[in-house]
Order: sequence, then C-alpha cells, then structure tokens
Amino acid sequence: MTNDSIPSDIHEVYEPLFHDICHLHRKWGIFCQLYGSGESTIELLNTSAPGFFRICEDLLADDVLLSISRLRDPKTTLGKNNLTLERLVHSIDATRYSQLTFDVERLLSDVKVKSVFVKAQRDRRIAHADLSTKLQASLLSSPTRTDVEGALQSIRSLMNAVELYFNTPLYVRDVNVACVDYTSPAL
Repeated sequence: MTNDSIPSDIHEVYEPLFHDICHLHRKWGIFCQLYGSGESTIELLNTSAPGFFRICEDLLADDVLLSISRLRDPKTTLGKNNLTLERLVHSIDATRYSQLTFDVERLLSDVKVKSVFVKAQRDRRIAHADLSTKLQASLLSSPTRTDVEGALQSIRSLMNAVELYFNTPLYVRDVNVACVDYTSPAL
C-alpha cells in the first residue's frame, strides 16, 4: 500500500515499520479469531487440545505485547539504532514538514499513553522474572482486549498520518482508501 511519494529518508524507516505493523495486526487478528470469537470456539479448542491451545494463547498474547513494546521503544538503546515509531518521527525533517512533524509527535505521545501497559508486562513478566510479580500475580493487571485495540489504533493513526501527508486521500463510497487498513488479510 505504501507509495513512492514518501521521501526516501522517511520511506527508509516507514516501509519496514509498515510491514512490522501489518504482521502485528495479523497476529492480533489470529488471536482474536481463536480466543475472542465466542464460547463455541473456546469449547472446540478445549476439547481438541487444551494444553496446546493454552500455550499458543499465552505465546501469541505475549508476542503481540512485545511487538507493541518494541514499536514504542526509543530510537536508540545503548548506542544501537532501533526501528521504532520514535525513529520514524525523527526521520521527518521538521523544517520541511513542520505540520507533519507536529502531528506525528502528538500521535507518538498518544501511542505511548495508550500502550503504557505493555512496558510493565515486558519489564516485569515477559522479558524478566520480577520476583514480586511471580510471587503475587495479582500485582500486575492483565491487559484487556480494549487496551490492545486502543494501542493498535493509535499506532495506525500515526502511520496513516505519514501516509496521508504524502498521498492524496482517495475516497471510494465515502471510505478513505488512502489510509492503510492494517487489519486487512490481504496485507
């Protein structure tokens, strides 16, 4: 879906982020289809291979959280460059694209607010074995589907702000098709 009208210095970061975010949405879609589509699906999973599907649920959920967490990481860690949303924001020349810079900085702030829950999950449970969290699982609240979907929406908004800045909005039946539909299975 990306277009060559995005300047190369921005496109260099935008394009691989675009693919990472599409893959993240695919994983989230699979998670929702398997574990959020109703009792009949859950019953089928539990009768066919409950242990296997429980492990898959945990792994897929943690992978989605880690993917969101990596996207919200700083542009540099310990002197190493990261492919993150912050890197994308800093790839935009504020002198040439002042309005876009203003918009994406605001949207990045929104991403960080709406995805703050993933940092605690990564730091205390997924990437590290925080002792107090392990001993008292109730200390760390579980993210909800609404939490994850809010974080994903804020990520899509930031990416689409870049896409729409450089590409003229195209409407088909009152739907802006220039926005990337990251949830589309065709991606």
